[in-house]
Amino acid sequence: MSNVTNVKSYDEALGALKKGAQNVRVRTKYTGNEQSFQKFVDALAGNKTCKILDLWGNGIGDSGAIAIGKSLETNESLTNLNLRNNNIQDTGAGAIHDAIRGNKKSALVTLTLDENHIDRTLLDDIAAVLERNTSL
Repeated sequence: MSNVTNVKSYDEALGALKKGAQNVRVRTKYTGNEQSFQKFVDALAGNKTCKILDLWGNGIGDSGAIAIGKSLETNESLTNLNLRNNNIQDTGAGAIHDAIRGNKKSALVTLTLDENHIDRTLLDDIAAVLERNTSL
């Protein structure tokens, strides 16, 4: 896998996607940057190069998770998504679950959701969907 592209804003992350980055680590806060975040996840939807996305601790909450879910409906390249410590609850996690379940071409096999507030049953359902992707 290529080197990690470390960025400190969603605008920089968008630029990294446009340059073909395969491994992007974003260290910023969602609050106050919602429009930039939306542009970034919109680009992620059709991105063909990014394999690993790390949004650990960005504080995206349910609204950011719902936006990511929308991009995962069509994304076919992302294999690893780290959403650890983002204050995501069942609503946001449910949107992600539904997106990856509905995307038969999803390549996502690793989704890190530790340190959020998600029901165990929903986490198990997400794991089952990811298991389907590993067997493709």
